[in-house]
Amino acid sequence: MDHHARIESKRRHVRQRAQDLLERMGRMDDEELRWTVRLFADCLPPEQRAACLGAYDERWSIEERRAFVAAFVPRYTALALAALDRAEAAAADSLASLTDEDLQGMSLAEKWALLAQGPDGCRPDQLRRELARLFMCKSNDLFHDAGLSEAAVEYPAYHRVREALEAQPDAVIADLVGLVVGHGAQLRSRVPQEVEAALTQIRDGLSRRLGIVITPDRLFAGQMLRLPLDHPDQVVDVAAPGPTQAPWDLPGVDLRTAFLVLADLMTQGEVEEHLLPVRRQYRSIAEVPVQELRSLLSRLWGLLGDRRLTDFAERYRSGRMIADRKVAPEVWGLLPHPEQLTFLERDNRAMDIGQAARHLAKILFTFQYDMLFDTGFHMALLRSPRYQQLISRLTAGEDASDTQRLALLTQTVTRQMLDLETMTPDARRTHLQEIRALIAATLDLPDDLTYPARKEGRA
Repeated sequence: MDHHARIESKRRHVRQRAQDLLERMGRMDDEELRWTVRLFADCLPPEQRAACLGAYDERWSIEERRAFVAAFVPRYTALALAALDRAEAAAADSLASLTDEDLQGMSLAEKWALLAQGPDGCRPDQLRRELARLFMCKSNDLFHDAGLSEAAVEYPAYHRVREALEAQPDAVIADLVGLVVGHGAQLRSRVPQEVEAALTQIRDGLSRRLGIVITPDRLFAGQMLRLPLDHPDQVVDVAAPGPTQAPWDLPGVDLRTAFLVLADLMTQGEVEEHLLPVRRQYRSIAEVPVQELRSLLSRLWGLLGDRRLTDFAERYRSGRMIADRKVAPEVWGLLPHPEQLTFLERDNRAMDIGQAARHLAKILFTFQYDMLFDTGFHMALLRSPRYQQLISRLTAGEDASDTQRLALLTQTVTRQMLDLETMTPDARRTHLQEIRALIAATLDLPDDLTYPARKEGRA
C-alpha cells in the first residue's frame, strides 16, 4: 500500500472510531471514559491539549464526564484528521510522515532507531513525550513492546515526567535526546542485559536533569489513579491508593468483609506471602486487633492496584483481564471477536488455580446477567459459606486430572461468556443459565447450587 493509500485508510479508521465511541457513550463506564481522554490527549501538543481539556478533572461525576467526552471526541477527531493531512504532505517513510497516533502505537526501539538518524522530523513536544515514554521503560521486553506508549498513560509517573519535560527549555531536551542517541549501540544490542543497562543509565540521566527520582518498582504504581493528583510533585508509592474507594470505607462494610474482599482479589502467591503469617498467628480474623487489621488492609489495598471483584465478568465486556495485562476498553471494543478470544485465553493461561476457581464460582452463583457487574452482590457472595466451600474444594485438589478438567471448563466457559456479550437481553438470560448449569454438571455440584436463584449470593 502506498503512502497516500495508507493515509486514506487511517482517515477512515479515525472517522469510524469517533462514530463508534459516540454511539457507545451512554454505555461507557468510569474507567473507559477516563482512558479515552488520556489516550487521545497524549497525542496532542501541550497547547492543543490545554485548549481541548480546559478545566477537565477525572473527579467530575460520570454524567459530567460523559458530556465532556461527547464534545471532546469530535474535537479531537478533527485535530487527528488535520494531522493526517500534514503527514500526507510529508515525504513517505520520514519522521514527519508519522502522526502522534502513529508514534503512540510504535515500539520505543523502532522510534529511537529513527530518531538516531536525525530527530529533526519530530516536533519538540513529540521529543518530550518520547523521552517520558522512555523513562517508563525498564526492560528489554518493554523497549520492543509496541503497547508501552499507550499503556504509559495509565500511570501517574508518566504524567509527572512528561509535565516536567514540557517545562524544560529546548536546549535541555536536545541534550537529553543526545544522551539517548549516545547509547544507540547498546539499545540496538541483541543482548537484553546490554539494552537494560542502557535504559537504566538513560533513566538516571533524565532523573538528574529533571530532579525526579522514581525507582523502577514504582513506575507502574497507581494504575488509573485519578488525575490531576492532589500533590502533583509527589513520588507515587507502590502503596498508593487505587482509583476506587477502599472496601472498608464503603457504607455497611466492616473490616471482616473488607478482608474477604482483598483476599478474594489476591493471587495464591500473594495469599501465601501476606495472609498465611496472619492465619498462623490468629485462629480467626475476629481475633486480629482492629488497628493491626486496618494496617494490614491498607498495605494490601495498595498492593492490589486496580483489581475489582467484578473483573471476572468485565473481562468479557471491556477487556479487564484477571491475571494478564488489561486491554484498554476503547481498544477492546474495536477488536474482532477472534482477537478478543485470543486475549481471554491468554488470561486463562496466566490465572493461578485460585483465580480460575473464583472465575467459575462467581459465574455459577450469579443468577441474573446484571448481577455479574454488581459489586454489592459479589461482596455479599463472599460471606456465603457455599461460595467459600466451593473455592476451597476447587483449590484443594492436587490430582492432575482435576486441574486439567478445571482448565478445560474455563476455556469452554470463556468462549460462551464472550458469546453472551453479543446477545440480546432475553437471550443473555437463557444462555447464562445454560453456562451455570454446565459449570455445575462438569464440577459434579448439586442442582441447588444453581437453583433456586433467590437464595444465592446472600450472606
